[in-house]
Amino acid sequence: MNLVTLVFSNLRYRWLTSLFNVLVLALGIATMVTLLLVSQELEQRFTRDLEGIDLVVGAKGSPMQLMLASVFHIDIPTGNIPLSEAQKLEKHPLVKEAIPLALGDSYHGFRIVGTDEKYAAHYKAEYADGRGFEKSMEAVLGADVARGTQLKMGSVFAGSHGLTEGGEEHSGSMYTVVGVLQPTGSVIDRLVLTPVESVWQVHEHPHPDGYHDDDGDEEEGKGKPKEITALLIQYKTPMAAVTMPRQVNAMDSLQAAAPAMEMARLFQLIGAGSEAVKGFGVVLMALAGLGFFVTLWSAVHERRYDIALMRSLGASREKVLGLVLAEGLMLGAFGTLLGLALGHGMGLAARLWIESSRHMSLQGAGFLSMEWGIVFIALAISVIAAMIPAWMAYRTPIARLLAQG
Repeated sequence: MNLVTLVFSNLRYRWLTSLFNVLVLALGIATMVTLLLVSQELEQRFTRDLEGIDLVVGAKGSPMQLMLASVFHIDIPTGNIPLSEAQKLEKHPLVKEAIPLALGDSYHGFRIVGTDEKYAAHYKAEYADGRGFEKSMEAVLGADVARGTQLKMGSVFAGSHGLTEGGEEHSGSMYTVVGVLQPTGSVIDRLVLTPVESVWQVHEHPHPDGYHDDDGDEEEGKGKPKEITALLIQYKTPMAAVTMPRQVNAMDSLQAAAPAMEMARLFQLIGAGSEAVKGFGVVLMALAGLGFFVTLWSAVHERRYDIALMRSLGASREKVLGLVLAEGLMLGAFGTLLGLALGHGMGLAARLWIESSRHMSLQGAGFLSMEWGIVFIALAISVIAAMIPAWMAYRTPIARLLAQG
């Protein structure tokens, strides 16, 4: 009977205990792998969405909220800012590019964003069908929007008030689809793009040219200064990072949010929770190691006579030692493989949940290099847990045990 056959026979004899310890180890590994996968995918997505955006300018409030709402479109805007102030910033000598955003409506949970042609160009979006918008109430669909709503070229639809489903429909102002974008792997995939004038028109009495009439009832939005929600700015020179945020924040109605700084804060906040989850995974792995130790120690204690008999029949001390270490390593290998499978399955489930609840498509991270570290630690715990029982088997007193029968 070879070593592998003996190991499997011993594990089958204690299958319930072995299965429990394998599951505990697998859960610990799965917890850590899931956390790694989700955090890696989110970091890649956030980095892609932030590319080329040095500053976000919006209404006074939380800088973090401003960035989440204006760049990632996963929060509520802090308010609106005067168009005149935004236009002054566009002409600032330190600004290379400024992209206006006007928010407030959605369609089936996908946000309608009033902007200009620079927004699609910024994310290097190409057209799968149609063209870019040229006038008010024309709409261009991101790839996820087209797939999720079944809208196509020439479709006519009405937006709903608010950034989530269930808002009042603006049935008097209909959008016409003139273009559909190819997938970019960025935030633009889940947006409906339209000229800023469309957003103004929807919230005012319709006007043929899309601009609002300065005469009339202010309750209907007429006569009020034009506003947008935010301005995405790319610096002309790195020196702008030193002076421009301070200049913007000194203005009464505006605030500046530096995406790099806010992302560092965001990951710091998320990191506290991530460390707690990682700690939980480490505890589970340690408990599994303790379980392996108890199981193997008990097994060696119960099989002392059998081990003595094997030794008397010619089995060396080293073979007995290797037998117990192999049992521990095999338990660890089973737990590791199961944990990796569970972790990737849970990571996929988390990705699908994020995509369905936040309309945020994520790219699968695949097998991460950091997972090799988890595999090594899991197998090391298994071997370490088996060392003392293996040493006990190695030192088994043959003559005394055989004499006792």
